Amino acid sequence: MVSSFIPPTCSQILINQNNIQSQYISSKGLSGRILPAGTFSDPIAALEYIYGVVCPIPNLPPRPSTIQTIKLVRIIYDKDYLITDNEIEVTVTGNKRLTFFVRMAFDKDYKLCAYDGQIRNFGLTFDPSTDIERQATIHFICNFTQTFCQGKLQQYSSVNDCIKFLTTSVPYGSLDRGDQGNVACRTIHAYFVPLLPTMHCAHVGPTGGGACTNKPIDFYYNQTNFLGCAYKQY
Repeated sequence: MVSSFIPPTCSQILINQNNIQSQYISSKGLSGRILPAGTFSDPIAALEYIYGVVCPIPNLPPRPSTIQTIKLVRIIYDKDYLITDNEIEVTVTGNKRLTFFVRMAFDKDYKLCAYDGQIRNFGLTFDPSTDIERQATIHFICNFTQTFCQGKLQQYSSVNDCIKFLTTSVPYGSLDRGDQGNVACRTIHAYFVPLLPTMHCAHVGPTGGGACTNKPIDFYYNQTNFLGCAYKQY
């Protein structure tokens, strides 16, 4: 399973090349959350965010950081259900490392049906450290948005309108709060805009589309049991 997160398999799963998703993903669908990136009850979003955050996707604009290596540091099996507790270390561009702590649930055919995890030091690893870098990120988001979010999906009247909004109306924030109403959250979603504009254009827009919006602490405790789809072995 872990090897499926390495290119080119991760991008093949994202675009379902040759129906490859059926080898890894439950026919019942997929849901989950990876904090602080977000919570995903929608199967498409859940697939994107477990496979696409650091996966290079062919024919789409390049990401600044993509996965280079992956190592399963530790795995623990539940004695009753098809659930694993995993510690996964990923090396990305620039020899930066991320550690994922994630519980994965599988159906009776050992296909992934849900996950619930966290990324250690997401912001410390990737947050820009200067105003120049932050402004460059805002310009990137706005140019991306104006290029791919058009017609009914348009979010801003112009690139300058977008830059003004992201500079003055919302905080820049940190990827350690990557599902809140800030610029950092919109950075995560911007890379998915070309893949699925109908879903992600609203996320990078002024409203945040329900994804990049401020959430109270109770939000994280009032979610459904993502791992409830796990097959009971005994």
